[in-house]
Amino acid sequence: MIELQPHLELTVAQAERILERWLGRPVACTGVQRLKGGMVNTVLRLDFDTPPHRAVVKLHGVSGHDFGAEARALRYLRAETSCPVPQVFLEDDSAASVPHAVLLLEHLPGRCLDGLDPEPADRIELEHQLARVLAELHEHRGTHWGAVDAADGPATWAELFTSRLAEARAHDGVRQRLEPAVLSLVDDAIGAAPSWLKGAGAPTLVHGDVWDGNMLVARDGDSWRLTGLLDPDLQFADTEYELAYLEVFDQSRAELLAAYRRRHAPRPGYEQRRLFYWLYTALVHVGLFGDEFFRQFTARTAASIAQLEPA
Repeated sequence: MIELQPHLELTVAQAERILERWLGRPVACTGVQRLKGGMVNTVLRLDFDTPPHRAVVKLHGVSGHDFGAEARALRYLRAETSCPVPQVFLEDDSAASVPHAVLLLEHLPGRCLDGLDPEPADRIELEHQLARVLAELHEHRGTHWGAVDAADGPATWAELFTSRLAEARAHDGVRQRLEPAVLSLVDDAIGAAPSWLKGAGAPTLVHGDVWDGNMLVARDGDSWRLTGLLDPDLQFADTEYELAYLEVFDQSRAELLAAYRRRHAPRPGYEQRRLFYWLYTALVHVGLFGDEFFRQFTARTAASIAQLEPA
């Protein structure tokens, strides 16, 4: 079970120890600032007197947690794709510098898109930029489903994703926070998932966690520019998993989907299959955070699946 730790503290002296471990020489830290967006980990900006003068550090309790998977994902994306992600400076779960697992990253220009309100034309341009990034990312193929650095994976995408649905359903928070009638609908949906999710095509590289909170944008003259995608849940998956995830948080993605589909033609039935991806995201959020929106969203989505004709 993931433990939420977005409010850990870091002193200037501790920040200097992290920076010295990275650079191999003493560094004077001039500021530690909490950044918006951290929901699971603590995310801080460090300012210091040595080039590059700024970095971002993520912290989590050492016990049972490390940033190895995220560090490997970022390095893979930088080496193999054009996806804009930060460089990894240091990944350390030894507690040698501070009593936390540490991931020290390049500070990219811009601000988190979540909470900003660009003009409609600017928002459309950002959607087009994101569509181009995702379209390029989705041209990378794998030999198996699941984690990029795994030796192999399940035989089919349907098998892998159905197991994820079952795992999310089994979370204690889900069992405690959803009504029995909703849980029954969820169980029926999990039973229907394999027949709906077959025919996924080749295993395709996806970021896995694209939403406004993981998008960095910056002003570039009179327009906005997408400067980074953060916190990848990198894997080989069905591309519809990525697209549906975007629509969970903002279902007005017509511009993005239209631009994306100019390079990747959709398969018939996406509007039905995306319900299963929405259900998974909803269950994960209910289990971790318990927010009312996703409790209601789970109920609506499971009910919509129940109305589908058999695949």
